[in-house]
Amino acid sequence: MTTPLTSDNYHFSNLLKTGSRDAFSELYDKYSPALFGVICRIVQNKVTGEELLQDVFVKIWKNIDKYEASKGTLFTWMLHITRNTCIDYLRSMQHKMQMRIQPELQETLTAPCSTQHKAENTELRGLAFKLEYKYQQVIDLLFFGGYSQEEVAQTLQIPLGTVKTRSRMGLQQLRTLYENVNKN
Repeated sequence: MTTPLTSDNYHFSNLLKTGSRDAFSELYDKYSPALFGVICRIVQNKVTGEELLQDVFVKIWKNIDKYEASKGTLFTWMLHITRNTCIDYLRSMQHKMQMRIQPELQETLTAPCSTQHKAENTELRGLAFKLEYKYQQVIDLLFFGGYSQEEVAQTLQIPLGTVKTRSRMGLQQLRTLYENVNKN
């Protein structure tokens, strides 16, 4: 029989600390939608969000003995775990992308090319920053980073079809922006 989740954090956290699967199941049912919402706002990817939600609840399960009711509510403690898990994920992805982009960027910066080509490239890069972030990411990796579509899908952990759609939509938006700038 499950004990209802009440505002009595101390009692409920003690049930969790004893390893009660019913209490943990109730905790998951009650708080997973809220934590999933927070995760999706941070990482902006539903599939990744689902994986991170699982990671968050594993961390909660393994670290429940570290929760102290005197320091705050159980939800606040879980929210900190959620936020930190997302930040760790984003930092690791950013680091992986920087490590991969940096050598290619160095080649681009040191490669000889005409002044006109450099100016156009700089102008396009500037316009790419005006794109919606999801399109900007894909365009930057594909056209300025030299990645293949498959590599972009792996790096961003999104389906290949999504990469193709975002690159097409991003290029259409970039073309419109470029035409508007050159009309003036």
